[in-house]
Amino acid sequence: MTDFVLPTQSSFDALTTSGYTMTDSDAGFLTKEVGGVIKLLIDQMASSELVHIRAVRTSTGKTEKFIIDNIADWSAGPKVVTSDHFANTLLDCTNFFTYTGNDAKIFKNTLPTPVIGTNDDGDPISLTISIAGQDDIVTDLTTAPAARSRAQIAGFSYGWTKDTMVNSSATALGLEADAFSPELVIIMPNPIPTAFTSYDSNGFTNDISSGFNSLPVNGVMMVNHVEFTPINDAIWLVLDSHISVGHTYEKTFIRSEEDGVADVACIKRLS
Repeated sequence: MTDFVLPTQSSFDALTTSGYTMTDSDAGFLTKEVGGVIKLLIDQMASSELVHIRAVRTSTGKTEKFIIDNIADWSAGPKVVTSDHFANTLLDCTNFFTYTGNDAKIFKNTLPTPVIGTNDDGDPISLTISIAGQDDIVTDLTTAPAARSRAQIAGFSYGWTKDTMVNSSATALGLEADAFSPELVIIMPNPIPTAFTSYDSNGFTNDISSGFNSLPVNGVMMVNHVEFTPINDAIWLVLDSHISVGHTYEKTFIRSEEDGVADVACIKRLS
């Protein structure tokens, strides 16, 4: 597999991002500058490899379309799997396949959409996720998330398999027995807080730790929006937790805006 060279500030600064193909006004949080970091990583990959994008409630297809249009050779590029509810919530993600041109190398991993429970005043008090063949998963929003040890955080994984990931022709990425271990994980967390900030933080931590756990050795996880404190805190909590159980990594932080702060993290799993 690819032994990634992590993007650095100097390698990013050498890019000419203004020439990338992307319609800025289209719905989606990707910028050309953050796209440049993605391009530095995917241009190193082979067609046999996989990219996993996590952009819950914001997966309009903008990031995937950027990859199709701007990497060095899409015909020789990796397959891309995106995990989302693909509903019309924060952003309208219902036209994902259409936006990406029904490309056969773009796959959906459709997550169950939580059902919001409310009290008599209409305030959200619970989230219920229903999965066929399993008991409902109910989150009580009136209480704080349960505290977790470093080992519990480091051990968190969603355990997805390739049979649930399909392209626009309903062709599965693989079989149920096939473990999903993408060489590159791109996490695009939603920086807009909800009224339940402790659960927002829990979600960031789960996504980042699960992403790290899914990587093979020498795989890379990229996390956007690390300039926002809850996302930055989640990264360091996850990395410290993985160190505590013996995992190691290499990291770089990149400032994608000339006058901004570091907003993109790239983390390479070493063990």
